[in-house]
Amino acid sequence: MTEKFDLNTWLKTYRDAFAPAQRAQAEGFKAFERFARHQYAVAGDYLEFSLHAAKVALAAKTGDDFAAAQRELGSEFSTKLQKHAAELATIATETQSSLTGVFAEAADSVVAPVRKKAA
Repeated sequence: MTEKFDLNTWLKTYRDAFAPAQRAQAEGFKAFERFARHQYAVAGDYLEFSLHAAKVALAAKTGDDFAAAQRELGSEFSTKLQKHAAELATIATETQSSLTGVFAEAADSVVAPVRKKAA
């Protein structure tokens, strides 16, 4: 006796098997996009700082004016970098928790049927 080959069942099996990997990949791409946008913002702040520093260097009349302007620019830039560092820590924490959830779901999807068969 020959069994019929059910393509839908076969596709569902493979879809279910690769769903955790696909979800992990999607989460990874989302994290990469957030990280890239963050780095783009940091690069923009560096560019802005260097342009302002050049303007200050050309516009300063005395050394005291130059030093005061550089101190102010450095202070503003330091504040921006601290903010970006906090944002990066937030991105890393959220990405870690998201991927931990994905891997936990993947493990549960593998372990649950095995436990069900064992019981």
